[in-house]
Amino acid sequence: MFDYIKGKVVDIKNQQISLLTDLGISFEINVLNSDSFVIENIYTVFTFIFHNEESISLYGFLNKLDKFVFTELIKISGIGPKTALNIIRKLSSVGLVSLIRNKDLSALQKISSIGTKADRIYYELKNKVINIQGLNYKYHDVFNALVNLNYSPQKVLAVLDALPDGLENSEAMKEAILRLKYE
Repeated sequence: MFDYIKGKVVDIKNQQISLLTDLGISFEINVLNSDSFVIENIYTVFTFIFHNEESISLYGFLNKLDKFVFTELIKISGIGPKTALNIIRKLSSVGLVSLIRNKDLSALQKISSIGTKADRIYYELKNKVINIQGLNYKYHDVFNALVNLNYSPQKVLAVLDALPDGLENSEAMKEAILRLKYE
């Protein structure tokens, strides 16, 4: 199995990239967001090979957390690669981990094709994500509240990271909503 592939992006289409290595081998990789890539730029893409009776596919991620969350999601019965990518696209890996840590399944249930699978996802992942380090971001309660108000987890994290430290949660909430309003 490949842990990662480093190469130059030579083609981008429909959430897939073609990554050309120094050895002259080009890999077609399914990605979370093809807008994150630029043709001719060099990237290190953390990869996962998925195979079933019908096909072999390569999935790639720009960070190890996305790869970890993806691989754990597809281990769950009824969650395939497309559904796993959809969950990560909608919530982000950090957002999903936060929701699971807080047992806040409402945002997960709102994703199309998840619904009742949210409980299964929670029970399958709760012990696997509880010890992930580096996710103790500031204004944790504000993040959860804004995600519950249907703001994008990625945008919320970006806005909260830009806020000064030491604000009360109520002040952080007001400031974050103002900033999200103009994005």
